[in-house]
Amino acid sequence: MESSNSTKKDVAIRQKLKDYGLRYSKPREAILSIFGERKQHISAEKLFQELKERGEELSLSTVYLNLRVLSTAGLLREFQGGNGETVFDNNTSPHDHLVCKVCGTVTDIPLTYIENASIHRQLHANAKQYAKGWNIDEPDLILQGICPTCRT
Repeated sequence: MESSNSTKKDVAIRQKLKDYGLRYSKPREAILSIFGERKQHISAEKLFQELKERGEELSLSTVYLNLRVLSTAGLLREFQGGNGETVFDNNTSPHDHLVCKVCGTVTDIPLTYIENASIHRQLHANAKQYAKGWNIDEPDLILQGICPTCRT
């Protein structure tokens, strides 16, 4: 018998898919369930491994396909991580990232500072001047360095 907490989570995922104009599927539910439990960025390969460990029988191509669909719909954000691999983020609010060049750890930087917001406005203005004819959705600032763990 399913717990009521699990049922509420399933209903919430189904509603979220519907809100974003996507049909429900078991792979999408499994993927969004993992993103709902963690606040980390994850690659398709790592997500595939985690799904496999949970007993989900999905192919890597199914994981990739659904991640792209969820990203295109706006449920996930896709970008290049520290090791050059594509990672996915369920925090779709405007924010920047710190990326460790050694271990690839990615950390969100929320846009809560006036200075940071003005940097975004300036980047956006400069990008529009430079990239004539482009339709720029939002600037995405990725700061690279070495995290405290790798420094020690």
